[in-house]
Amino acid sequence: MEARKNNLNRVFLILLLAGLIMVMPAKAQDLLLVDAIIPEGYRHLVLGESVFVETQIILVGNNQSSPLVDVLIEYAVKDKDGQVITKISETKGGIVRIQTVKELHLPADLSPGIFSVTVRASYKEKAMETATTFEVAEQHALPVSFYTQDVNNLFIIILVAIVSLFLFSAHQFWKIKHLYKRTKKRR
Repeated sequence: MEARKNNLNRVFLILLLAGLIMVMPAKAQDLLLVDAIIPEGYRHLVLGESVFVETQIILVGNNQSSPLVDVLIEYAVKDKDGQVITKISETKGGIVRIQTVKELHLPADLSPGIFSVTVRASYKEKAMETATTFEVAEQHALPVSFYTQDVNNLFIIILVAIVSLFLFSAHQFWKIKHLYKRTKKRR
């Protein structure tokens, strides 16, 4: 469901881009479209883990005299009150699209709660910003009984496999024993 929503968001951005180019070709100069996604496995973290953010930046109306442009990308992790927890920036070069995956280290003494990753991309005088949220908890959201149940199921499967292997081997040895007795009688 979430992947479909993310794909719809990207399709919307592309359609918006196409609309801007067709309707206002003179005003589509030096426009940035920024999309940031936290992958499914990194939306619910435990204290001490890092968050990963996938970023896609689309450059619209890039001047053809210098096809490669440098875009300043700033990543900031903020708490629910807007206080900056950690912040880093980097410069990436691109022609039409820049895609990155960034690991943001969170402090070990961070208190549990809802946080956001804000990604800001700037090129010349143009800047665009987007944000996405994630949760930090003291422990994983799945209860311990869920893990215990999985371990018990795995143990039962392994035990059944060992017993089946033993019974199969015993049957084969029994067949070989009777074949050996028959060949001995015939001699």
